[in-house]
Amino acid sequence: MKKRLIPSILCISSLYISSAQAENNWYAGASYGGQEISIPGRDFNTAGLIAGYEFNQFIALETRISIGTSGYSSVYSGTKDKYSEDIDSQGMFLLKASYPLLETLSIYGLVGYTSTKLEIEGVGAYNDINGNIVGSFQFANTETFNGASYGVGLDYQVTDSISIFFEHQVLPDFDPASVSESWKASTIGFTYAF
Repeated sequence: MKKRLIPSILCISSLYISSAQAENNWYAGASYGGQEISIPGRDFNTAGLIAGYEFNQFIALETRISIGTSGYSSVYSGTKDKYSEDIDSQGMFLLKASYPLLETLSIYGLVGYTSTKLEIEGVGAYNDINGNIVGSFQFANTETFNGASYGVGLDYQVTDSISIFFEHQVLPDFDPASVSESWKASTIGFTYAF
């Protein structure tokens, strides 16, 4: 009985250890990105956190949460009044499909859903019936832009646990006041696999 018990325990233990090592599928990371809208001067920067689950070396699901680090601002002509647009928050839920080019380098595609909350502040004007400005008021509002996003990227595996990446994404159209403009993002970052 002892002759069978010890090999059985060793076999089960080795299966458990290799299973635990194979379940190293969760990862987390950080990113920094520059976002450009096809309106001159509308460039935003974001910093964020990434959490993901890798089903295998080809497919992963990711969620990303970012905040704006810089936005757009201008001064109204002939006044000291300021207009500004800043990303308050940005969330993404992405499907990531990877293909290894080399042992440590992969190309990947992203497709998913992005939601961006934009804070807009400025000064509005009161006009009389002839169109003359008779006063002004401060305004602040929040607009949310939601929709599909997609992109491509490169992932370089520095160690078994650490990877760095660079990617380019097309985000949902930026369409305040029903004027639709294209919105793109280039992002760098790193991930750590647990």
